[in-house]
Formats: sequence, structure tokens, C-alpha cells
Amino acid sequence: MSDAITPNPYAAPTSDLQQTPSNQTPSIEEALARGYDFSIGELLSESWSKVKGTKGIIIGGFLVFYVVLLAATFILGGVVGIFGALSENLFLVFVGEILISLLASALAYPFMAGINMVGIRRAADQPLSFNEIFSHFGRTVPLIITAVVMMLLIYLGMILLLIPGIYLAVAYLLAIPLVVERGLSPWQALEASRKAITQHWFKVFGLFLLLGLIVMVSAIPLGIGLVWSIPLMVVAMGVLYRTIFGVLPAAQ
Repeated sequence: MSDAITPNPYAAPTSDLQQTPSNQTPSIEEALARGYDFSIGELLSESWSKVKGTKGIIIGGFLVFYVVLLAATFILGGVVGIFGALSENLFLVFVGEILISLLASALAYPFMAGINMVGIRRAADQPLSFNEIFSHFGRTVPLIITAVVMMLLIYLGMILLLIPGIYLAVAYLLAIPLVVERGLSPWQALEASRKAITQHWFKVFGLFLLLGLIVMVSAIPLGIGLVWSIPLMVVAMGVLYRTIFGVLPAAQ
């Protein structure tokens, strides 16, 4: 008598998603299809427990960023001002202002992507590095395109009926890290973020409304509380991202 087990022909078929190992990060399509849920209280509690070890990296990163940004804009603004004054050319001054704005964007969006990645790494218990904050300038162009398209759509929504703009402002919260962590194109990242957050839009809105209030209150006593509240917000976004999409293993 054979010991082989004959498959049950009447058994329900198993899907590829069910067969995916629990430690394997789902694709964006799988993440959107499987759905997710979270408790605001539990997410904040987990985020607070993970703030330790991130404060120095995040606050230090902000300080370095603003020093570099101020220095770069001061130097570029001074050069443009001198040439504009010597030539008395208003067009040159206008072009200079545009260049300063582009420089600020070129520095700001890769930096914010790096800050987001620190929160995501912490949420996934992956190794943290200060260099993470400044290691995504290779994606400056897609990050700026993502930010520009996002802002245009949000502003358009605000102009039309206000509510669409508020909806998109929340729905696009995870677009920037999706460009970096998953390498998505700007439109793919915007749509993936929108489709995911729409599943629990009001809960995500409530989470970041509460985080915003925490940051505002923490800024009252001379801003000292920001040392804790800003990392809390960064890590909370990372935990939300991990809950929805999972996190790819860190590159060695």
C-alpha cells in the first residue's frame, strides 16, 4: 500500500500570495490586494518605543541640511545680487531667484526621502546610518517630478472644491518613500500611495492630525519637545509604510 497522499480534487485552490513566505516582502500589487489595518493607538505606541536611537540621526540630519541649504542659498543669492546690481538687469535677478528655488528643491526632496527612509529602516528594525539621510541624491530628478506633480494636483483639488485637495494631500503621503524604497516612477508612486491610503483614509488622516497636534504642543516650551516629537512623526510614518507595503531588505 502506497504511503503517498493523493491531493484532494475538491480542495480550494491556493493563491500565489498565500504561498509567499511570511518573511518575503510583498510586491506593490500584492500589498494593495491583501489590504491592511492598524490601530492609531498601537501604531503610536510602537513608534514611540522605536524613537530611541533615531533622535540624534534625525535631528542631526535636519541641522546639517539647514546649514548647507542656508550656506548654498546665501552664496548663490549673493552672487546673483552682485551681478544684478552691476548690470541693473531685473531679468538676471529673476533667473537667480528661480535658480535658488531649484537648488532648494534639489536639496530638500532627496533629504526628506532620506529622513523617511530612516523611519522606515527603524520600523523594520534594520540597521540605521546617518549616511542614509544623504544617500538618495541620485534620485533627485524623479523625486522633484513626484513632488511637483503632487503639489499641482493638490493645489488643483484645493481650488476646485477644497475637499479633493485635502484628500490628495493625505493620500500622497507615502509617494516620496515609494520612489526611493521601491524605485517606482513618480506616477506609479503617487498612485500606489493613493490606492493604499484610500483603504483607510480617515484613519490615516486622524493619525497625522494627532501627530501634528503633538508636534505643535511640543514646540511650545522653547521647542525642546521637538527633539522627541519630530522623530516620533518620522518613525510613525515608517511604521505605517511598513504596515502597508512591507520593507525590502537593506542593501549590504
